[in-house]
Amino acid sequence: MAIVLAAFLFLLNPSTRADAGAVLDKIVDGKSIALGIRTDAPPFASKDGTTLSGFSVDLCGLIANVIVDTSGIGDLKGTVVPVDASNRFEKLTTGEIDVLCGATTATLSRREKVSFSIPTFITGVGAAVRTDAPDLLKEVLLTNSPANASRAVVSTALQGRSFAVRKGTTAEAWLMKSAISAIEGVTIETVENHDRGMDRLSAGTIDAYFADRAILAGLVRKRELSEFEVSRKSYTLEPYALAIPRGDEEFRLLIDRALSKLYRSGQILKVFEAHFGQPTSEVRFFYGAVSLPD
Repeated sequence: MAIVLAAFLFLLNPSTRADAGAVLDKIVDGKSIALGIRTDAPPFASKDGTTLSGFSVDLCGLIANVIVDTSGIGDLKGTVVPVDASNRFEKLTTGEIDVLCGATTATLSRREKVSFSIPTFITGVGAAVRTDAPDLLKEVLLTNSPANASRAVVSTALQGRSFAVRKGTTAEAWLMKSAISAIEGVTIETVENHDRGMDRLSAGTIDAYFADRAILAGLVRKRELSEFEVSRKSYTLEPYALAIPRGDEEFRLLIDRALSKLYRSGQILKVFEAHFGQPTSEVRFFYGAVSLPD
């Protein structure tokens, strides 16, 4: 069931609507906007009862406020529609949601079906293992140590190991095609959600769980911190962005303008700190680099 998000205000004034595309027309005529949010990807979004919280939730709320401030927009009811990795793009293309706010990697293949805003976050695929895992396994999977330069050492560390990854993610696509999958005796299975993967890791029925590093860090924080270790390296580069239906450049421009203002003003750094800790110089550079000038 959709959850009312009263804080989301998004109604175009008459002068803006004259140039609006199909998505904006739909939003204005229906006086409602539907936001798709994955609720199983902390610290980007998670649900406690009926309360949603996370980086993506806060970001979408701030975008709404910026649009209201800059465009003279009135009140409009917003609803949050829970989505998951298997149905999020389908709900967007069928019009069930208007914006996909969450941990979503922008890729060229996905752009064949949907459009993306400027980047909202940068991360990469990593691995989580139990703290009692063999030292060599941790060295190979979690670090950039010299051991990784030796194919023989990597094969010895991973041979016969079992790994899991969430179905329908870029982490799955990468892992299935990676050199890891070709190592003798390695088995890779998919799980329906991140909690299931972490449960398997906790129980010791898999040796490592692969996902975006930022999501892994959030999952570990929900559990016993001393039980797991997370990669200090990234296997890929994963730029997150907001996804919207293709074909409405006015809507995309509105979203990008709001994001750019948040980045240039520094407000995004406060949101980042609330969920990930003090922003590094690299984080500050990222938001400065991806924001667009007026």
